[in-house]
Amino acid sequence: MEQYGGPMVFLVLGILLFLFTATDITKTTLSTRGGGTITNIVSKSVWRCFFAAAGRRGEAKLLEYAGQCVLLLVLLTWIACLWFSLFLMLASDSASVINGTTKAAADLWETFYYAGFTLSTLGVGDFAASNDAWRVVTSAAAFCGLTLITAAITYIVPVLSAVSLQNQLSLLITSMGRTPQEIVINSWNGSDFSRFYDNASDIRQMLVEHTLNHHAYPVIRCFHNKQAEKNVIPAVASLNEVLQLLEEVAEDVPQDTLKHKMLVSALDQHLEMQRSNYLGQVNSHAQSPIMDLASLSDAGIPLKSNAAQMLNAPERRRLLGALLEADGWGWHHVCPRD
Repeated sequence: MEQYGGPMVFLVLGILLFLFTATDITKTTLSTRGGGTITNIVSKSVWRCFFAAAGRRGEAKLLEYAGQCVLLLVLLTWIACLWFSLFLMLASDSASVINGTTKAAADLWETFYYAGFTLSTLGVGDFAASNDAWRVVTSAAAFCGLTLITAAITYIVPVLSAVSLQNQLSLLITSMGRTPQEIVINSWNGSDFSRFYDNASDIRQMLVEHTLNHHAYPVIRCFHNKQAEKNVIPAVASLNEVLQLLEEVAEDVPQDTLKHKMLVSALDQHLEMQRSNYLGQVNSHAQSPIMDLASLSDAGIPLKSNAAQMLNAPERRRLLGALLEADGWGWHHVCPRD
């Protein structure tokens, strides 16, 4: 292969790409402010592809593989960017890398190979830096590559932990009942709803942690369960409906108002996070269901005289409708029609 010459622009581009990638890895793995530019572009693009291929249906099994693919592609993109950035820097000098035996200058493919094993710290030794300046660059790149790639790989552990928490949250909510009405009826002991409020603190804590995890690890948004009763988004929508139903119970029925308000506040914070990070301008036209209160009355739960008009938080319901649509669900998954 012919020898080559590389303009100084290669060096500048290589340095800029390396700094950009290192910043993205650092922000994504070591901060709680969400993913970097590369991470967000890859995760959103992969999710859209999976969502379109699944026909925008939450029940599609294909969506269950989106999260794993996002994590893998983010990691591979980071490695590719680091590798290519070092290659560009080395390519700016045609004599930056030499053959360890013949001392001849390496060609482009050999330089690309040298950049790869430098970042991976393999230290094969068949090629080497040609002078002290490139030896320093090689050593620095090897150290940074080891640090950044290790951080990237260990990022997987807290992400999977956050996914586990969101699964626990959905199971905790749906274990109390299949529908919002069923949860309220199961919580009624004939005089109050202490059965529900006994779990309210755990639900609130898990919901707050889930919200914080979304800020720190936005890729968890791509982890999807095709069963509505095990998916966190329908579960959160169901929780909202339960809180709305409890607000329509007659005022003479005692309730733990502090736990109720704290749970509503945690829910509002979660929806605001979803709106600002994922939904943007909400354009959902999903028709919110009219809650069937007959089953509550049949269970002996006293309701307010105007309970049939229970739409105290239409904006929250609109956000939830958009969130359900964005994940392939509908209100009928939250309030099934028998």
